[in-house]
Amino acid sequence: MSVELVVTALLAGAAASTSTTTTAAVDAYAALTAEIRRVLRRREEDFVVDAEVAEDVHVPEQRADLTATLTATGAGDDPEVLTRARHLLVVLGYRSMLEVSD
Repeated sequence: MSVELVVTALLAGAAASTSTTTTAAVDAYAALTAEIRRVLRRREEDFVVDAEVAEDVHVPEQRADLTATLTATGAGDDPEVLTRARHLLVVLGYRSMLEVSD
């Protein structure tokens, strides 16, 4: 379930990347992607996670690929990644989702 939380936060953050997005949301998304990059580098993976990953959040294959990548690298078990993902979801207004997944 933890990796699903991270994937959901990434996709929500990417989908919210618009000119009307708050600075707090942009900063929270940047912090989450930075933590994920740290985990990927630590695991010596050559994947890049950024807004382009979630160009269309309705494409199931993208979500599946992203979930598989993050699962393989242990990103869903990293406390800093989980903290950043939760924070981004709170900033974006997804508090109710956090109550269900925790």
